[in-house]
Amino acid sequence: MRFWTLVSVLVGITSAVPVDIVQRTDESDTDIAARSSGKCQKPIIRKEWRQLSIEQRKKFTAAVVCLTNLPSKAPKAESPGARHRYDDFNSVHIIMANGLNTATGGVHMVGFFWQWHRYFIHLFEEALRNECGWEGGLPYWDWSIDASSHVPLKDWPIYNAEHGFGGNGPYVAIQPVTYSWPYMVGQTGGGCVKDGPFKNVTINVGPGQSLTYNPHCLHRGLNPTTIPFLQPSAVTYALESEDYLTWDSRAQAPSNITPALGITVFHGSGHYIQGGDSTDYISSTSEPIFWLHHSFLDKLYWQWQSKNLAVRLSEVGGPTIPFHPASGPVTLEQPLNVHWEGKTIPLKKVMDIKGNAHDGFLCYDYQ
Repeated sequence: MRFWTLVSVLVGITSAVPVDIVQRTDESDTDIAARSSGKCQKPIIRKEWRQLSIEQRKKFTAAVVCLTNLPSKAPKAESPGARHRYDDFNSVHIIMANGLNTATGGVHMVGFFWQWHRYFIHLFEEALRNECGWEGGLPYWDWSIDASSHVPLKDWPIYNAEHGFGGNGPYVAIQPVTYSWPYMVGQTGGGCVKDGPFKNVTINVGPGQSLTYNPHCLHRGLNPTTIPFLQPSAVTYALESEDYLTWDSRAQAPSNITPALGITVFHGSGHYIQGGDSTDYISSTSEPIFWLHHSFLDKLYWQWQSKNLAVRLSEVGGPTIPFHPASGPVTLEQPLNVHWEGKTIPLKKVMDIKGNAHDGFLCYDYQ
């Protein structure tokens, strides 16, 4: 078995309401100064998907579609295939996820996984707000509510075609080979999504590590075999962790990861339940639900930190190179590289979502 097939099961994994493409103007100079100084007196509030009104849900998905209609800002030398702003974010993840398959680098199975993704989804949230008129915070999707509801997967609110992300693609017996395939047993679709706001969206980079121009649809293959691994008990187990490395092993993956074990950890399961493009851990950002899944992961990480902020606002560790324990430990000075989407910053700057510790700059909270 090739190395990439061993590790790939862990990680990824238009009928829209018009949105004016405008710069946000509803923040005062004082609000902006408070956010940039780290005082965070008016945090952006991130809400669970179901807490949004139907109209807000439509506006959010429309804002994501909006990014697919704005021209790319990625340097052609770094992402020659990117054609729109959504491609730009997908490209950054592709670049930064590449290296796991060869155990040489990347942002998965490393000790700075949580902080890099916290910074990354913050930048995506800022793009939605500043470039596509979204006025709220990045929603999160608490999949444990659905997983314990006994409602059939296809009927979960997140997959609603009218005010969600749309549903399945048609069943495809033989899947294209990417960093998550050959085909994983349990997918009920796998083809191009056939309804919802993303049915006509074109993704131009990926699958896998490809950054060349490759226009294709969004693939989705809902997989109910992952539901047992997304239960509230899995969340509770992770939140009970006494230290950062234990938290990381229960929420991202343990260091002795195997294919059978990887899919049982909720970071990977939350990708794999979408099937299709979401299971390609390098270009899992092709699936727009990626952002809500990782927003929930960040919420859980903050919830864990909040149990002992005095310690956990500075507690980090783990390897800097995947599957190489001796490469660590990660420190607060670990650089977080997001390429053209933002400055490379030390990890400590995003340890606090309120921006109060380590001279941070984030300013958001969860409801």
